[in-house]
Amino acid sequence: AARQAQSLPPLPFGAALHVGDILWGNIGAADRLDFTAIGPAVNLVSRLEGLCRPLGRPVLISGALAAETATPLVPLGEYALRGIAAPCAVFTLPDL
Repeated sequence: AARQAQSLPPLPFGAALHVGDILWGNIGAADRLDFTAIGPAVNLVSRLEGLCRPLGRPVLISGALAAETATPLVPLGEYALRGIAAPCAVFTLPDL
């Protein structure tokens, strides 16, 4: 709303939501540690976020998370994600 009031264009963004097991923590050598998260769930949500622009949706939600919520969602279909064995059901929020 503030950007619109200043006649500035909206800032495009993409966000993906998923639920799954991850490993997180400091990874690396003693002289160079990086805090990161790894695991299949991290890979899936990263690939899902990559669909935001092609699908023209700022928020995408995995089928796994959709199954865990009572929030009304809009189904967008199933998509093959690179490095993920099974197609992923993709949803978004209404009115986005």
